[in-house]
Amino acid sequence: MRTPEESLERLYTDVWNGENPEAADELVHETYVIHDRDLAAELQGPELYKALASATREIFPDMTFEIADVVAAGETVAVRWTMTGTHRGELFGVEPTGRQVELPAIEFNRFEDGMLIETWTQSDQFGLLHQLGVDPTAE
Repeated sequence: MRTPEESLERLYTDVWNGENPEAADELVHETYVIHDRDLAAELQGPELYKALASATREIFPDMTFEIADVVAAGETVAVRWTMTGTHRGELFGVEPTGRQVELPAIEFNRFEDGMLIETWTQSDQFGLLHQLGVDPTAE
């Protein structure tokens, strides 16, 4: 059986980097939720996980995730990652700009019986909007 760290790294390689999205079916618990997305109210489990990655790939078709740090304590895994990609789809009402972006984030993931069951993510969305040429403080 994989460690939670190995499972999480495989999820990023296979699902988020697009090599094998169906890997979520074996690594994500059927009741999986993410605590910072509106979509979580509509979906759960592997379908939610795959939908999040797919929706993000529609906005950034060439996106790649690079994991910088992984720290585990029992069934909880903290990860620091950076997503890079080209803005090709609408995001927060911003039409595609064609700009290259970097989005750093810190995430906590809880596993149960070897499967990912919940995630909390904090990403630099303010910085992302700035890279897209949007002033998030303007009204």
